[in-house]
Amino acid sequence: MLSLIREFLAYKKFFAPDHRSHRRLVFYSERDIYWQTLGPFAEEFLRSDPQATCSYITSDPNDPILTNHHERLFPFYFNYLLKAVFDRMDAECFVLTMPDLNTFHLKKSKHTREYIYVFHAFSSTHLQYNEQAFDAYDTVFCVGTHHEAEIRKREQMCRLPAKNLIPVGYPRMDAIFQKNRHYKKQFSQTTVLVAPTWSTASLFENGINELLDAFEKTDYRVIVRPHPEFLKRRSSLAKTLKERVIQTKNFAWEDCLLSEDNLYEADILITDRSGIAFEYAFGTERPVLLIDTPLKEHNKHWRTLGIEPIEMQLRDKIGISVPLTRLSTVPNEIESSALLKNRSDWQSTLKELRERYVYNWGHSVANGVEYIKERLKESCI
Repeated sequence: MLSLIREFLAYKKFFAPDHRSHRRLVFYSERDIYWQTLGPFAEEFLRSDPQATCSYITSDPNDPILTNHHERLFPFYFNYLLKAVFDRMDAECFVLTMPDLNTFHLKKSKHTREYIYVFHAFSSTHLQYNEQAFDAYDTVFCVGTHHEAEIRKREQMCRLPAKNLIPVGYPRMDAIFQKNRHYKKQFSQTTVLVAPTWSTASLFENGINELLDAFEKTDYRVIVRPHPEFLKRRSSLAKTLKERVIQTKNFAWEDCLLSEDNLYEADILITDRSGIAFEYAFGTERPVLLIDTPLKEHNKHWRTLGIEPIEMQLRDKIGISVPLTRLSTVPNEIESSALLKNRSDWQSTLKELRERYVYNWGHSVANGVEYIKERLKESCI
């Protein structure tokens, strides 16, 4: 009851007449980790104009943004009243990293001028997302040419209104690159980061114990980093896996997903179908060892688009793949392959791929913020 009262008071404050100017630009985050995606846009927007303000809605009661934020950013927490907030929203620009707008209970409001989607992964739009995941958005900040081609093809096939497709890039990848450049490793041991995705087809559901068995016999330092959706949806399995990891010498469990040091410490990333493969490969310029788990198909009709998903196109270009039947050989694969050797060759390859497939490398935030500012300016005319 107390939580509901607090939300009701927050609701009144959010929609109060004197808060109107602060909700011309609104961001919505489903949980704390999406600040990594939305935060750079909010911070640059406020930095670029000393008079600018914005609001930030989170559905995570433990989101640090609620207590630690820019003085001109106004944070709000909504859970019980979230649908009511969405229904009444009257922003000029509402920026989200939530697919499936209008598909389930969270709908567009007729009072909001523009809904902007920001990707939190490099992956394609039509394999690991629901078929209609982006249909309701007015504008999409595209990471690369693949997003633009896929969305335009779907619009054509389904006779959908044309969206504003903005060539923005991927701020999170930019940030990883910059932080990695200045990061000083804390461990002399060769470090392996195991970071799978969260579906039933993931490595955590298919062979993780066999993989860990193989590393127990080595001197590698192994960090196991679960996806937040795995922690939420498979809490019992996660607990069992965590107990095993923390009891094993040279193993570590990392479920504080706001920390990224494990990315920079890792000499090798092992993942399956997770988008972290591209963040690591393009952000640190190091190759990836990919486990060939079953496809993560949230859209069973993805083939009808006639475009091969980017994560399949580039899979064998950003590292090496190992089938599930050979998990016990992964440490040997690392030793015998060129993953730890010929780093300069890998670096050159990954730079070329990044230049080709990622928009506005190094300045994606500014590009997105300029678009938002222009749209807000137009609404004042």
